[in-house]
Amino acid sequence: MKKPIYFLLLFIALKASAQSETFSKRTVISGLNAAWEVVYGPNDSLWVTENKAYLISRINIANGVKTTLVDLRATDPSINFTSASGTQPQGGLMGLALHPNLYSSDPLVRAAKPWVYAVYVYLRNSCPGTNTSCVFTTKIVRFTYSGNTLSSPVIVLDNIPGSSDHNSGRLIIGPTIEPGSDAAHTQYRLYYTVGDMGAGQFLNTTRTENAQNVDVMEGKVLRINTESDGDAGLDAWVPNDNPFYTSGSVTPRDYVYSLGHRNPQGLVWGTAGGVNRLFSSEQQDRSDDEINVIVPGKNYGWDKVTGVCDGNVNGFKIGQTTSANEQAFCTVPANNYVDPIFATFTETAANMAALFAQTDNSLWPTIASSSIDFYSQTKIPGWHESILVSPLKQDGVYRLLPNSSATGVVTLPNGTDTITYFHGDGNRIRRIRIAPDGLRFYVARDAGTIMEYTYTGITLPSHFLSFDGKLISSGVAELTWEAVTDEQHDHFEVERSSDGNTFISLGKTVAAPPYKFIDASVQAGNNFYRVKQVNKDGKAIYSNEIKIVYDPAKAVVTTYPNPVPDYLDIKISAVKRTQVSITLTGIEGKVMYKKTSFFDPGTNDLKIDMQKMSSQVYILNILDNTNKEVLLTQKLLKLQ
Repeated sequence: MKKPIYFLLLFIALKASAQSETFSKRTVISGLNAAWEVVYGPNDSLWVTENKAYLISRINIANGVKTTLVDLRATDPSINFTSASGTQPQGGLMGLALHPNLYSSDPLVRAAKPWVYAVYVYLRNSCPGTNTSCVFTTKIVRFTYSGNTLSSPVIVLDNIPGSSDHNSGRLIIGPTIEPGSDAAHTQYRLYYTVGDMGAGQFLNTTRTENAQNVDVMEGKVLRINTESDGDAGLDAWVPNDNPFYTSGSVTPRDYVYSLGHRNPQGLVWGTAGGVNRLFSSEQQDRSDDEINVIVPGKNYGWDKVTGVCDGNVNGFKIGQTTSANEQAFCTVPANNYVDPIFATFTETAANMAALFAQTDNSLWPTIASSSIDFYSQTKIPGWHESILVSPLKQDGVYRLLPNSSATGVVTLPNGTDTITYFHGDGNRIRRIRIAPDGLRFYVARDAGTIMEYTYTGITLPSHFLSFDGKLISSGVAELTWEAVTDEQHDHFEVERSSDGNTFISLGKTVAAPPYKFIDASVQAGNNFYRVKQVNKDGKAIYSNEIKIVYDPAKAVVTTYPNPVPDYLDIKISAVKRTQVSITLTGIEGKVMYKKTSFFDPGTNDLKIDMQKMSSQVYILNILDNTNKEVLLTQKLLKLQ
């Protein structure tokens, strides 16, 4: 079977649509042994995993000097195979994540946590039968970073299934500290993708497909603590508010955040329409590679649905010659199915039979997405809140623009599915990574090079887009802002005043977006805040001012998440016994939930079950009946 003519024409059109933006390029480093993950780190560095060599290194972007931080083959005796042994797992050393407080010395921020997280396949188990895949085991390890070494490994999660195919392996940390029942449970979380192990195809045709089995980690996105929360044993690493968490002995389902995934190698947080969302890119079979918004507890369809639930296929995969309509699965409410916001190169039902007969996967109309990143900056006109997706099949990086509600993709200027960038260097692209300045882009290729592409077009000067703040517990405020920065940007400085006239500095931050600052010493009464953006030459501009009023005698309320997929979590911090009334109403005034109760001093947690509520905007009102005060009035969006 020849390559479909439509696919050739579409690919040529994408390349010929040549972006009007201009980029210079240079090679940062070459000679790497299959670079897999690239993380932008402190001091303008790239942290890289080399999957076959099992090396974690830090690379100086300016001169390409590589410093090896750890050689896992030399330090971890549990790795029981080498690439020369003839049986190599897909990925090997895969994901890498740096704790946000890796270098922090700011006393107003939680203490420095010099931690680096890595995930790797380390154990080759049985290799059953002839021409079949071996069974592997994967683990997530936390290292302590000191000087130029990673040491003191702590196993965060072990016994993750591994395979010769579809390990996925992307590891990231959420953008904000996520609430918990107490200080130990309130922390950053790890998110990790596990593929379906290639079940049903090639050397894994006899492997069981477990993407729909919540009791097996395969085909899932997992959510894990970044540090012990004090619970006993393995439960110390399990967030107690995970959607399938059960008390008692820890089982795989306790870690599961979402299910029904095939091979999600891309995972990134991005703020679209003012809401933090978790985006993934996911390889599918034959066609319809997906871009998803990951919502806790939801099911993304594999192996019952691929791409949008349009009835074309039902778990379309090698060896499956007949299929029922996809709607038999996706229309059942109990399955909690969610469509992707976009699927690349969707095939028609009429062409499915011919596509099914084609066993050469290089001819399938899939891009084989290998990574994803989110462009939150506004340096390049029209790129703000775009998604960049790297493919394994084509020489270029795709750009997609989600709509403001992240339910679909805006039609792009060339009128086709996507726009592609960074052509001309050949070889498979393993990772796309955006620098915080919004001007530089790093592309890692399987050939062992990392390229830097720098935008050379017209940019906008530094300016603030927004600045906001709220009390998140007694005496603690979280300040967040969005800003555009140019090449002259040096740092932000957060200032506070009690009268709105005389401001004092609370500290500096050089963090990448999303920008935030924790003030753990909020004063009783009025607190005025502003943020100063300082250039390298000392010139500065200011954000707008905001006011936070803190009364130590009053309770403090925080809610999470918004939008709400299933349950709304409410945390009420009180210094004395307080009677609180909670009312949730629909946009037309219908009361959907009402509760009045006394809350004891300390932190109190409450969940509102919104699973059966329709998708719309709701109004949440929380009143302090003891002090006759409104604690919170908030709009909430309920997801489908």
